Amino acid sequence: MNKFVGLDVLRFALAVYLMIFHSIHQYPQYVTLPLVELANLGGFATSSFFILSGFILAHVYFGRTTELRGGTREFFVKRLSNLYPVHLIALVLVLLVSVAGTRGFHQFALMTLDDGEHFVTLGSTETAFNFVLNLFLLQVWYPLYGSVNPPSWSLATLFFFYLAFPFFAPRILQARNKFRLVFVLWVLYLIAPVVATLMHWYGPVAVGIVMRNPVLRLPEFLVGIAVYGLFREGQLNAIYESLAKIGAALLVFAGSFAVAAWLESHGSLSTRYIVHNGALMPAEVLLVIVFAGLAVPSRFAALATRVGNSALSIFAIHVPVFLVLIKVLKLLSIGKSPLWCAAHFSECVAASKEVVPSMATYPLYLIGTVVAAVYFQERLVAPLRDWIRGRLLTRTPRAPAAGARSL
Repeated sequence: MNKFVGLDVLRFALAVYLMIFHSIHQYPQYVTLPLVELANLGGFATSSFFILSGFILAHVYFGRTTELRGGTREFFVKRLSNLYPVHLIALVLVLLVSVAGTRGFHQFALMTLDDGEHFVTLGSTETAFNFVLNLFLLQVWYPLYGSVNPPSWSLATLFFFYLAFPFFAPRILQARNKFRLVFVLWVLYLIAPVVATLMHWYGPVAVGIVMRNPVLRLPEFLVGIAVYGLFREGQLNAIYESLAKIGAALLVFAGSFAVAAWLESHGSLSTRYIVHNGALMPAEVLLVIVFAGLAVPSRFAALATRVGNSALSIFAIHVPVFLVLIKVLKLLSIGKSPLWCAAHFSECVAASKEVVPSMATYPLYLIGTVVAAVYFQERLVAPLRDWIRGRLLTRTPRAPAAGARSL
């Protein structure tokens, strides 16, 4: 069975890109960086990851067959045992960080296209309701507010994809004209952002529905399954025939990405939904296809698999890690000792609000978060995942293909 180590490299790169997208804009100095617009396409990372997830799951659970390996129950146990512990631990970390922060538990994010993101304070009942939704990965079905842990909306969407996978995957893999199916799914995916743009629906509910609703995002995941079907049937082999064709595919992706990044940063509101949802899908599919055929030298394969397996953990924990880092840096910059700050905590917090964080330590944050995520995945998530599987599965789970163990 193909190990797809190249896809491990890709999902790690997507996780790092999303980490940069969520953190670099917190530094006022970021506006002076050259080509900083290229860091503004967070939607590209999640969309590519959804396509990649469909591709890998189809490979792991179907391969060359048309039967779901292990059955539906085993599939759900394996997927949820990998996803939910990551989400739950990350949620606890965010809440712990919030205890020491200045934003209370009653504040939730509202996102609009024309006015950006701002926070509102909710009453106790509505706050409790939103926390329950976040706890059970249901927050994406209530579109008004953002997630408590912002990246966890993508985990909630993956949760829905897992529920849909046993039904859709065998039907898509048996489809005769998969190229046409990919095109139809792309058109279906574009309907919601096009309609929302034409109707000028730019408020919080519309943003939540168009950008985060799992049903509207489902075509991305299904396209990934269809692309795997094309791959296993050999219909994509022509791309791998020469370096020139691979280079051309990468050029198409790079050009599409650059145009989308410019539109996201400088374009009008009429382009925002479509850039975020759908415009980049052909380029994202090309990226997955190229990396599916990427040959990684054997001496780097184990490392690629290891960091690839940490991708979900990077998605989940990079926000709380960044919040801790930025608070520590601000406190260290006010010129007071830790002991003094412990005795005058409120004064320290007030003083730290005026500190402009320096980007000098930003590379350390990126490297430190990757290292933390790898150990978080291997020392905490993986043992907990294996314990859950051992309790809920009646037989020893079959080891999935390398490079897809933790997707």
